[in-house]
Amino acid sequence: MAALSTQGIVLKSIKYNENDLILTIFTRRYGKVSAIARGARKSKSRHLPSSQIFSYNNYVMSMQKSLYTIYQSDSIKSFYNISMDFESFSYASFITKLVEMNLEEGQTNNKLFELLVQTLFLYSEGYEEKLYLLDIFLIKFIVCMGYSPQVSRCVSCSCTDYQYAVFSIEEGGIICNKCAKNEKFYIKMDQTTISLMQYLQNNDIIVCTKARVSKILVNELFYILKKYIINYFEKVDFKSLEMLDNIKV
Repeated sequence: MAALSTQGIVLKSIKYNENDLILTIFTRRYGKVSAIARGARKSKSRHLPSSQIFSYNNYVMSMQKSLYTIYQSDSIKSFYNISMDFESFSYASFITKLVEMNLEEGQTNNKLFELLVQTLFLYSEGYEEKLYLLDIFLIKFIVCMGYSPQVSRCVSCSCTDYQYAVFSIEEGGIICNKCAKNEKFYIKMDQTTISLMQYLQNNDIIVCTKARVSKILVNELFYILKKYIINYFEKVDFKSLEMLDNIKV
């Protein structure tokens, strides 16, 4: 089998035996793959740096039966600093698990790959508004996976000129005041939150992080995105973030 070369981010690492690790890697060229890093558990292994969770690396590997074998690996960015901050580590762990659980084996997604690299970079560099960064990632993750909410016009009548709007999880976007017949089934939100969602959808993540957003808006948006993701993605677990909230309190 010919050797394959690609960049990849380690999403998951499992002990295989005394010396080896089985890695779940989100690769740029081949999507999510499982690969064995032989000897990676040894302290002097050449694969040790490129087997760490979050790390961004170059890999040369080939398929052996149902599993890739890594023959060569070189670190691009370790993102080691993420592990030095508990809050950043918690958010980054949630993000990588979300990606790992919702990508099929071999499913490529270059936009999501770039988004993940940029998000891990920002967390590793100590970006202060950590929950806001999670909001940015989540709304862009939803877009990358093909479930983008419609927030530029009413999903029912397509109008953009409305008095106010509410958000419908089931219908996938905002509902104008004329179409919202029974508002108790919708999430109330003001135009500022709608405008923020539009901004995050339409701008690069680095541009988005430069905006100053109030904590009230950040929390409201997280509440909406959490409900949206739970509705559209079967494999998601927010328990770790709930635990983080309890510790912060």
